[in-house]
Amino acid sequence: MLRVVPLAAGWLLPRGPSVPRFSRVRAWPLGHGGLRPWRAGSAEAGRRSVLKTPKGTRDHPPAYTALRDRLLAAVVTCFKRHGAAAIDTPVLELRETLMGKYGEEAKLIYELQDQGGELLALRYDLTVPFARYLAMNKITNMKRYHIAKVYRRDNPATTRGRYREFYQCDFDIAGQFDPMIPDAECLKIVHEILSDLQLGDFLIKVNDRRILNGIFAVCGIPESKFVTVCCTVDKLDKVPWEEVRGEMVGEKGLSPEAADHIGEYVQLHGGLELIERLLQDPKLSQNKLAKEGLGDMKLLFEYLTLFGITGKISFDLSLARGLDYYTGVIFEAVLLQQENEHVEEPVSVGSVAGGGRYDELVGMFDPKGRKVPCVGVSIGIERIFSILEQRMKAEMLYKKDPKLLKQLQYCEDTGIPLAAIVGEQELTDGVVKLRDVATRVEGTRDYSPKQMAIRERVFNAIISCFKRHGAEVIDTPVFELKETLTGKYGEDSKLIYDLKDQGGELLSLRYDLTVPFARYLAMNKITNIKRYHIAKVYRRDNPAMTRGRYREFYQCTSAALGWVFQCHFTCVTYTGSGTFLTEAALAQLPQDFDIAGQFDPMIPDAECLKIVHEILSDLQLGDFLIKVNDRRILDGMFAVCGVPDSKFRTICSSVDKLDKVPWEEVRGEMVGEKGLSPEAADHIGEYVQLHGGLELIERLLQDPKLSQNKLAKEGLGDMKLLFEYLTLFGITGKISFDLSLARGLDYYTGVIFEAVLLQQENEHVEEPVSVGSVAGGGRYDGLVGMFDPKGRKVPCVGVSIGIERIFSILEQRVEASEEKIRTTETQVLVASAQKKLLEERLKLIAELWDAGIKAEVLYKKNPKLLNQLQYCEDTGIPLVAIVGEQELKDGVVKLRVVATREEVNVRRESLVEEIRMRTSHP
Repeated sequence: MLRVVPLAAGWLLPRGPSVPRFSRVRAWPLGHGGLRPWRAGSAEAGRRSVLKTPKGTRDHPPAYTALRDRLLAAVVTCFKRHGAAAIDTPVLELRETLMGKYGEEAKLIYELQDQGGELLALRYDLTVPFARYLAMNKITNMKRYHIAKVYRRDNPATTRGRYREFYQCDFDIAGQFDPMIPDAECLKIVHEILSDLQLGDFLIKVNDRRILNGIFAVCGIPESKFVTVCCTVDKLDKVPWEEVRGEMVGEKGLSPEAADHIGEYVQLHGGLELIERLLQDPKLSQNKLAKEGLGDMKLLFEYLTLFGITGKISFDLSLARGLDYYTGVIFEAVLLQQENEHVEEPVSVGSVAGGGRYDELVGMFDPKGRKVPCVGVSIGIERIFSILEQRMKAEMLYKKDPKLLKQLQYCEDTGIPLAAIVGEQELTDGVVKLRDVATRVEGTRDYSPKQMAIRERVFNAIISCFKRHGAEVIDTPVFELKETLTGKYGEDSKLIYDLKDQGGELLSLRYDLTVPFARYLAMNKITNIKRYHIAKVYRRDNPAMTRGRYREFYQCTSAALGWVFQCHFTCVTYTGSGTFLTEAALAQLPQDFDIAGQFDPMIPDAECLKIVHEILSDLQLGDFLIKVNDRRILDGMFAVCGVPDSKFRTICSSVDKLDKVPWEEVRGEMVGEKGLSPEAADHIGEYVQLHGGLELIERLLQDPKLSQNKLAKEGLGDMKLLFEYLTLFGITGKISFDLSLARGLDYYTGVIFEAVLLQQENEHVEEPVSVGSVAGGGRYDGLVGMFDPKGRKVPCVGVSIGIERIFSILEQRVEASEEKIRTTETQVLVASAQKKLLEERLKLIAELWDAGIKAEVLYKKNPKLLNQLQYCEDTGIPLVAIVGEQELKDGVVKLRVVATREEVNVRRESLVEEIRMRTSHP
């Protein structure tokens, strides 16, 4: 037997100001003498464990986990499309928080054993914790989603998707709004998700608790029995009326006449016609609650008609939903009979979504009883997953979240002066980022839709490469403590942006993604990771915007621990969970890839170089060369040339300029500014102008001076090993061992590398495109130890992709050529050939949107057909769906291929599949 033990009193709400999301738990076997440790060699340790999961739970192998992730992504996409923000709450709640909220279902709550502290229970759903959250934080207006596990001591039916531990996906709107608009949006969300997932035919039943209570009143039911009778009525979707009637009379003590009277109502279902009829009912029309509920139900159906989804909605008076907290509209979505060629019998999994209005629940937690009207919906993700498991496929459609830069572009186009931006960190800090759309800082830029389309292409290629190499993503703050950055960049430290001292911490904007990554590793005691990071960095450099050099720019970095690969992706991402990144957001960040950890020498370093080779090859930027060197070789070279140790870093910075200026200028700086003797400078010049491959490495290993220097010998030995691995990777043709490569950052300790584009030959431009290096990185084994309190080192190597410079090349090429760049992914334009067909166009586009088709319509009542066709040609939309009077009569849509002008009539019910077929890309 195991007890669930609360770790600390402060960990559970409502005690304590801080609520950690996760905590480590140790399980102890329980004996008669209380808790005692589980010791190796004890009798308990010698017994075999039973290899099974608790009843009503299960493991998820990788294939099914991937399927679940795709399903959750589709649901989250819909929630975000409707503007919801994510929250999370503890798995444990105070028992009193949950009691009295679920009616007869309260018996299914998992209670924890009383261990002399707070009485606790596992959360039963996500709605009651949400109401408690609103009351605790005095929130009166919010649109939120929450995806988390809940727990119920139900009788599991795992083949039908019913478990004791399962996920809920909730969407709720809290606040005072005009009646029925939020309720209608919740139903639209259910309709969108079930349509997008293509689970088969479904029906959304709606009712109102006020109508039910009015029915019970006019049927002579005592108010004290409303809730219990409601729970009985709620069983009508599972058992016939006769059994429900029997329970009412036999168990609930209702008279047969009252039960029969209820039966006359609760077996009714329909639409607006039924609502109108009940509004004229002689008894119900005299009941205040029923009249209010029917009036709101009529308004709800009017909104649902505008949304075009009433075909899947049924006003069903048998729907009751047994939870105590519902106060108004309630709804439940059920899948109709499923036909599946892969199973012998139809799939039947009951309801797949449900929800309703709960206007009084928050007031039950507020000390002053202040109410916050709320309505929400919960998607039955486990039951949906059961269907997909049986089918062994998940064909889900994904729609993208609004892109940040397109939202900012909308502000510019429409003259909106300010943009209020909320992201994950802003929500955590309780702030809103306010952006002045009109202002712009030197060394920064806006991005047009055309430029954004180019960016998305590049980012997709880079991120695909990073993921192909097994990297996981992290993020760090845009600013760091000033002392975190100081002393890490050598002479480049003068380029750091310091924030104004306002009497608090001294802060600076991050200069790169490598130093914050090292700080992150030390803070979290991480010794092994392969990561990539996409974010903006800031440098007070002299901008050269035509060459891709900015003061604010993205890095794409990848790194690994032990040996760390670093690739910084420069992109901005605003997400509710921090998991889902939009392409537009990615297009604005640096891109880094790093490997951290203790591994055999040069294997991670070789992988970093392979990553650079893959990315530059995939992007087809032209011929390129990856230069490699080693800081130990440089330091050994300086030593044998007579350079004092104190001048190694400053001379290294001078050598690093050899890719921009001739040797004579570098020598002059060494002698005139750095105080080096002319003889030492000439001796350095004999080495730093060398470049080659394995042959050069072998020659230097035999150099009479370098071979006697320990650092140089180590560096040359590792360089030889690196080239052997690069030969196995088949990429040495693009690699050059170049002793002029220095990279001025102080934190490099071993191998360093930099990728440069060679002269670009382009028939569209007179002069070659020149943008300098497009990737760089190296090994920084001592950086993490600079942050660790005990100085523990974590070997790291990483690479950063110069995304802005790559963009500059591609933008110049596109600008010089006549290539058309699509800025949207629209598949079809819904058009009309005659006047007065706006309503038909809107109906058709609603059908396409609901089926996941990316579609547009011109915002004019009677646009000319030629203007609509021209719009398609200008924007690259491949198809036009034309509705006209004759097409409407024949039940077809004329589908036109813009490029070839081919036209074909398609049955309306086949239109979605025809569009998918014609716009799918192998």
